[in-house]
Amino acid sequence: MQVISVFNHAGGVAKTSTVRDIGYTLSDIGYRVLLIDLDPQANLTRWLGITGDIAMEETIYPAIIAGEGKDESSLRLPAPRRIHGMDIIPASLGLAVLEREIISIIMGIVRLREAVRKLDGYDFVLLDSPPSLGQLSALAVVAADSVVVPVPTNRKGLDGIPTVIRMVREYRKAAPDLRIALFILTQHEPRTRHSRDSLEFIRSELPSVAPVSSPLHSRPAIYNDTQLSGLPIPLHAAGSEADREVRIVTQELLASLGMASP
Repeated sequence: MQVISVFNHAGGVAKTSTVRDIGYTLSDIGYRVLLIDLDPQANLTRWLGITGDIAMEETIYPAIIAGEGKDESSLRLPAPRRIHGMDIIPASLGLAVLEREIISIIMGIVRLREAVRKLDGYDFVLLDSPPSLGQLSALAVVAADSVVVPVPTNRKGLDGIPTVIRMVREYRKAAPDLRIALFILTQHEPRTRHSRDSLEFIRSELPSVAPVSSPLHSRPAIYNDTQLSGLPIPLHAAGSEADREVRIVTQELLASLGMASP
């Protein structure tokens, strides 16, 4: 089982759509996939078409906080929901309370890691972390074997890279084998010189840290429509150039992990 956290402390870098689309593509080619939404904004949950109230018992909360009369050995992830051939543990706004509650728990930061490793029957677990450097992001990254970093090919993307690398090094104190598996290039706009120059810089500098993916181009109409439809790109725009790009990047991720399509 490969546990992968899609992490970038910056918002608006296509982190959630990366989890959604690569998760679906892995499932579509035959892998058993679980997605875990750790962002109180619950965008991954909503962008997969799950609406309505989400009880805290359906989120990661029971795997982190022991209820009254329970001990730590009872901390487990809840039964997931099934959507588009994948399983998902959804999020809700209530998850925000973990930011303060986990601070009072000794070694609380590793509880999600321990709960995930009690799972059985999955090839991939993909965690969508919030756009922050808070406790929920730490939970998501420490729980992982590998980190995937979405990087827009623009100044915002370039500016955020040093902090991401530094934080992954910090998180290794709790997860010593943690590594960056792939930098995924997002929101590429080849018509602008700035985006082309950013792409060239990233390709020249980052491979010394981790492999760099082919770019996912900026396609606002398609990505906005997928959010409204609750469908991953390969379902919403099957056979499109956007679909093809997602599938290429998914294969690049598998290659970086030393895995082949089933």
